[in-house]
Amino acid sequence: MKWLKINTVLLLSAVLSFWVPLSQADTQFRVIVDASGSMLISDPDKLTSEALRLISNLAPEEKATLGIWLFGEEPRVLLPESIVNKASKSKLASYVNSYVTQDVKTDLEAIIKLLLDTPDSGNLAPEFNRHWILVTDGMVDISLDEAVNKASRDRILNELMSQLEERGIHLHTVSMTGYTDKELLESLSLRTDATHTEVAIPEDLLDTFDRIFTQASPSDELPFDGNQFVVDDAIDELTLVVFHENGIQPHVVKPDGSLLSLVNDRNVSVAASDHYTLITVRKPDAGVWKVDNVDLERSSIRVITNLSSQATQVAPIVFVNEPIYSTVGLFQKNVIIKDDNILNLVTVKQTLIRLSGEQKETILSHEMTQTNGQFKQRLEGIVEPGNYELVSLLDGQTFSRQLSQYFTVHPAIDFKGTNPGGNLIALSAHPVNLKLNILRSNVKLEFTYNNGTIETEEMPLVGQGYWEKIIPVSADDNVKVRAKLIGMTQTGLRFDYWTPFWHFSRKGDDAPTVRLDDIDPTSMLLMSIPSSNRDLMPVMVLPAISIVNEAEEDDTLFSEPDTADIETSDVDTIVKKTENLSKTEWIMYAGLNLGGILIIAAGVFLYRRMQKNKTLKSDETDDV
Repeated sequence: MKWLKINTVLLLSAVLSFWVPLSQADTQFRVIVDASGSMLISDPDKLTSEALRLISNLAPEEKATLGIWLFGEEPRVLLPESIVNKASKSKLASYVNSYVTQDVKTDLEAIIKLLLDTPDSGNLAPEFNRHWILVTDGMVDISLDEAVNKASRDRILNELMSQLEERGIHLHTVSMTGYTDKELLESLSLRTDATHTEVAIPEDLLDTFDRIFTQASPSDELPFDGNQFVVDDAIDELTLVVFHENGIQPHVVKPDGSLLSLVNDRNVSVAASDHYTLITVRKPDAGVWKVDNVDLERSSIRVITNLSSQATQVAPIVFVNEPIYSTVGLFQKNVIIKDDNILNLVTVKQTLIRLSGEQKETILSHEMTQTNGQFKQRLEGIVEPGNYELVSLLDGQTFSRQLSQYFTVHPAIDFKGTNPGGNLIALSAHPVNLKLNILRSNVKLEFTYNNGTIETEEMPLVGQGYWEKIIPVSADDNVKVRAKLIGMTQTGLRFDYWTPFWHFSRKGDDAPTVRLDDIDPTSMLLMSIPSSNRDLMPVMVLPAISIVNEAEEDDTLFSEPDTADIETSDVDTIVKKTENLSKTEWIMYAGLNLGGILIIAAGVFLYRRMQKNKTLKSDETDDV
């Protein structure tokens, strides 16, 4: 009976294809660009325009939509959202160099409202991903009255933020200077599972847009070996994304030693800009290729291939000390390869890199362990906040593949102390985004007094979805306090996090003061000794990232939701469900099959009838 269900699925797919478009865009890109006059100083060479062209050129045609808006004193559309194709790319190229940045004010609230009210455009798939990118060098500045600016900022954080979260919008924010409202921009990105990047120099903007696109639309890559890379027979298409100095043209040498002509033709497409060049080669020759006159550290090679690598997705936001479970598999036409004769020749190495502008710091590099046809390991102990890249390199001796995954590491809670009035101190711990399961997490406060006494108290969870405790401060109190989060993610991953110390004191009858302690916060990110007793106090250990292979884990560890094997194929699921068919199900599926055959037959009949009529009309015309 298996054939009956499978045949039904295939027939229904054929029938639906009469009405469903062949392809739909799966990603929406909306870019919001600051048009205030200060951008002339922050971006004098208008590299923002180059970055806009870059994301347009990176997006596969008919697979994404792109729209561009400007904001300053008032929001306005630069490029209406539409499907990415040759026409929209040409229109973008003519628009991006002509817009002016001379606005005096910066009304961020107005532009976010406008985009939330703007309907989606283009042929978007039902479950498409929304990635918005905000580029600014300022802060909310709509009035000389700071109270008005604060009110607008509060509405962004409270009202508009909720709408962004509810609609599943990933709002990536980019700070062009150190004068931006970092706290606001970081909150917008953290709450929406997106990245916040501080751009030190304008040139870094291109790399930032490249990373955001890769995060939104990951693909197989080829690794560089010096200035060389190897193309194997399974590669159908490659796209070189190379960065270079202004006015420098890259040299690409094919395996036969000839220079690749950077001219658009049937097999080659080129999109050139001042600081980058995109070169797409269809049916590339197998062998060793060379690239010169480019910045290899920043460049990449994306490929379309039937022999691909896939990995479990790393969450865009990873909490400090949250473990990362990683599984990598090798696929042939989307079916996982489990043949040991092949896999025994494959090695997979993962490298963790911390990103800071153009600077890349390798944190660790480790070879993964193969288990049951897949390569698995657990990465834990990342305590330093920032942007990271996890690179998985598969070496199959005769071929190689590379996967780049970008994510942000950030504390799961924002712990603060304030003075609400009188002799009181308010301590609060707010989750940074919805990834933290607050109902299954708890927070404990640790108080350290001048005499060395240490006391701990539970921190109550209040109805608004955060933890808070109000403490009366006695005269001449002098206390340090920090919080321990025993956290649980929505997917069931457990982790611990210690906040930095805060310090509060009171002199006599004066109002109490509270401030962040001067101790280096990184040194206070302590890890607990593994134990069944989760209430044990932590021991002082140096923050260190560790790798745990599957062979070292017990069976319960890999029951975590994030450690599930990569799915081999949806067909397997279909087949499993066909084991037992009831009489009713048999009749239903038989009817669907018969109906599908009749519809297809009718379609063929109508098509032939139309063709016959067309031929007769043509003959009559010839006779005349």
